[in-house]
Amino acid sequence: MDNKKCLFERFGGDQQVSELIDQFYYKVLFDKLLRDKFLKADMSRVRYQQKRFFSQMMGDKNTQYTGRDLVEVHKNLNITNQQFDKFKVHLKNIAQDMEVSGADLEELLDHVEKYRETIVFNKAA
Repeated sequence: MDNKKCLFERFGGDQQVSELIDQFYYKVLFDKLLRDKFLKADMSRVRYQQKRFFSQMMGDKNTQYTGRDLVEVHKNLNITNQQFDKFKVHLKNIAQDMEVSGADLEELLDHVEKYRETIVFNKAA
């Protein structure tokens, strides 16, 4: 029966996605490799939009991401593959701390990986 539920539902819904994103940005803002990407950002807006994006990406049919186009948001940030990988490491560690199952964690990371080409603009680094 759980296999019929979307990742969002298996993950625990809004509350768990919010917890994941809040913990994620807490880690990111203390990460020397990532924090400068957010120095000028309105972090409450970033967290709000990221929660909506993740909820939709994870299959919540009641949530619609309404933020700016992902290419527009990321094109001037000069994000590298190394930074994208670090982003995924933080997500993985937090999800593991939240006791997300291995299969659900793998699915989450697979969803995130699909956006690498949209977010990484500095391919050389």
